[in-house]
This record gives sequence, C-alpha cells and structure tokens, in this order.
Amino acid sequence: MVHYIIWALVAIIYAPSFIKLYRVRWDLLDYTHSYFILPVSLWLIWRKRDQIREHLQDIKPGKNFLGLAALSSGILLFIFGSRFDYASLTAFSLIPVLFGLVHFLYGTKMVKLLSFPILYLLLLVPPPMGIIDSITLPMRYGISSLAEQVLSFLNFPISRDGLLLTIGYTDIFMGQPCSGFRSLITLLSLGIIYIYISKSSLPKKFLLTASIVPLALLGNLVRVITLCLITFYFGEEAGQGFFHNFSGIVMFIITIMGLISIESLLNKVSVPNK
Repeated sequence: MVHYIIWALVAIIYAPSFIKLYRVRWDLLDYTHSYFILPVSLWLIWRKRDQIREHLQDIKPGKNFLGLAALSSGILLFIFGSRFDYASLTAFSLIPVLFGLVHFLYGTKMVKLLSFPILYLLLLVPPPMGIIDSITLPMRYGISSLAEQVLSFLNFPISRDGLLLTIGYTDIFMGQPCSGFRSLITLLSLGIIYIYISKSSLPKKFLLTASIVPLALLGNLVRVITLCLITFYFGEEAGQGFFHNFSGIVMFIITIMGLISIESLLNKVSVPNK
C-alpha cells in the first residue's frame, strides 16, 4: 500500500511540469513525438507484467544505497530545474528518480527489468533551443546542397543560395522543418521500439539501430527532392501546400521499409547455407 502512495506522489509532483511541456514547450520545439513516449513506456512495462509480478513476490530492496543516491540526485535536479524554470532539467530529473525508487523499493533485478522503459523516457526531455539550432542548421545546409546536386545531375534548372533553392522560377526556402530533425527523432522513437520488441539478436539490433539515422536522412532527401519536382511541374501551391504537409509520411515509409529490408537481409545472411 505504501508503494502505491509513493508512486502517486511522484505522479502528482511531476504532473504540473509535464502539463506545461505538453501545452507550451513540446509544441514550440515541434517535439510532437513526445506525446506518445509515456504511453509507449507504460505499455512496455505492461508487457512485462508477469515478470514484474514474479519479482514482487520476492522483493529484495537495494542495500548499497545506490537507489537512494540516484533518488536524491533526481530530487535535487527537479528542485533546481523547477526553481530556475529549466524545463529540460526538470523533465530529465524523472529518470534518476525512477531508477532510484525502483532500486530502493524493489531491488536490482527490477531495475534491470525496467531499465529500457525508463530510459525510453529520455525522449520526453526537450533539448535546449541552442542545441537544436546547432543540429538543424547544418542539416538544412546539407540537405539543400545534396538536393541541388542531385537535381543538377538530372539536368533540372536549379540553383542554390545558402538555404534558398530556386528551381525554374520558384524559390523554395529550406526552413527548420526541412532539416528533418523532427522526423528523425520521431522515427528514432518508433524505430527503437520496433527493434526492441523484435526477436533479432543483439548484434542485429545494434546494426538496425545504427541504420535508423542514415535511413531517415535518406528519406528526408527524397522528400525535399520530391517537393522540388512537384513545385517545378505543378506549381508552388501544390508543392508548398498539400505535399509539404503530407511528405512526412514519405520519410516514415522509407525508413520503416528500409528497416524491414535490412532486418530481412540480416536474417538471410545469418541463415547457414545448407
């Protein structure tokens, strides 16, 4: 009964911070994937309910105070983040708090069992704006340069001035959404879950995880090139309107199909020849 009260208090304490993230911060950063991270983490825990129930029958709380140390550090981070309005730090503090409580209340075995669902919550943490800008700006320049090179090779009338692509008589500015960062994080969030629940071996899972980023970048390049071509043939309204909003699905399909193809290839390679 005491355990339920403790977890209820954790939920009550963190609820205002995450409500604020939900209403302002995530939307401001276009960090929309965050909305499904907590439900997915809870679902991952629910999938382990039989193992959790088994461990609860033989609880061995941590005796080396590692749990208490993690819990204390998490509480200090939460207080500091709340006091100075650091949303990223406040959200991050949930991770050591959860690890500390699980270890202190239920022991090391339960920590190992729940480590992935807890670490998955790191995707809830919004990075500072400065870090996002330092990542997305080079991505925008890179994707615009590659798109220009590919379309020039295919003999399309395209030129580039910084982040401004001109194809025919139409200008296309590579804004922050064109960097593919938001789609990359979303696909990474979904791809990690797909890989985690798959029955592949650990080396295969590592290779699949490493392939998510290049697949997502390739998908974004295809999306930008397709956007330029639609704009060139059908006008700015067609390219910047419907397709621009719909094109995120293109990235998703390319990445997921790429993951499935790579997994299938790895499975064929691992099958010994008869």
